[in-house]
Amino acid sequence: MLELSLILVALAVLIIASIVDLYIMEVPDWLNFAGVAAGVGIHLIFSIQQWNMWPLLSSGIGAGIAFAIACLMFYTGQWGGGDAKLLMALGALIGFEADKFGFGASFLINLVFIGGAWGMLWSGFLAIRNRKEFWKTFRTLSHQQPYSRMRISALISTTVFIIAALILVQFQLELIALAFVTYSICYAIIFIKSVELSSMHKWITPDKATEGDWLINPVKTGKTIIEPSKLGLDKKQVQILHKLYSQKKIDKILVKYGIPFAPAFLFAFLATITFGNMILAMFY
Repeated sequence: MLELSLILVALAVLIIASIVDLYIMEVPDWLNFAGVAAGVGIHLIFSIQQWNMWPLLSSGIGAGIAFAIACLMFYTGQWGGGDAKLLMALGALIGFEADKFGFGASFLINLVFIGGAWGMLWSGFLAIRNRKEFWKTFRTLSHQQPYSRMRISALISTTVFIIAALILVQFQLELIALAFVTYSICYAIIFIKSVELSSMHKWITPDKATEGDWLINPVKTGKTIIEPSKLGLDKKQVQILHKLYSQKKIDKILVKYGIPFAPAFLFAFLATITFGNMILAMFY
């Protein structure tokens, strides 16, 4: 009953988070905090019923581990605040198991691979939707000096691997695979950057700015300077932007929107329920 209750609540949180994230590109705090409260509350009820502290401790440890991972992803600019808090909610709901192949560990492993695949699929969707601007940006970036050097380096490395594959027949498959990966990574980097510049940057009026939005260019007016940050806009900066707009001192700002990542959490959770650890499932 404990596992079923937690799975159903987690699924409800993830489904709502995915729908909202796809619609407004943000996971609301109230949903994440409700997930944390539900996780701790359900574990507390079972601790009282069983007169055993472990269910409650499990929820606390799970939330703590998720908090550490979420901070790492947030402060390195990989996730927004909503995604980081969603992981903490899941940590409280899933809890902690002293098993490297348990549900929590399997979910995190699945999230790495499904998250990467989701990111590429969403980037592909954006590239197709904004194909004219994307293709123009892609061609421009490809010929810029840093990316041009990278393409030349990848081409040289790929050629070396292919020649080595013809000589070292016993390692032929591995070397050809390495050549393919090397060349693909080069263009994947240019592709992702092109998608970001062509499809994820948007001009908005400052009154539409919200906490966590990533500012692209500094906002300077008089003595007021708001610099871009990996952590996004804070509450005070948002209030300043709203005030500057109401005073007609600025009319628009350029912000970056990330990939709505909540659906990746949902797919990873469903995969964990169905297959467990996907890496182990592939080999055993």
